[in-house]
Amino acid sequence: MVVLAAGVLVGYKVYTGRQTARDEIAVYVNGSLYMTSPLRPGEDLTVTQEDGSINVIRMVDGGFFMQSSTCQNQDCIYQGAVTQENWNRRILGTHVICLPNRVDVMLLVDSTDTEVPDV
Repeated sequence: MVVLAAGVLVGYKVYTGRQTARDEIAVYVNGSLYMTSPLRPGEDLTVTQEDGSINVIRMVDGGFFMQSSTCQNQDCIYQGAVTQENWNRRILGTHVICLPNRVDVMLLVDSTDTEVPDV
């Protein structure tokens, strides 16, 4: 089991090593694409839903983080920034996810290799 987990981790690291992050993010609400936006450091994107849920995404140089949210647990705030330098070392990769508000923000990534490695 440990060998299998190690193999999956190595395969994931090799695969993500062949990808490069773009200067663009995508925002999904309830599983549907809400919007895409080029990264504009210092600007905020506000996601306002009909049920009153609000998420504010702050764009920074090369990435983004969840600035604020109306969710109760605030886990999305504590997930930290996703940047072009750290996305492949984060547990959630390119994503910051607010489960209570059903918001998923991701740094878009281009693959430089179309083959998925055998693991």
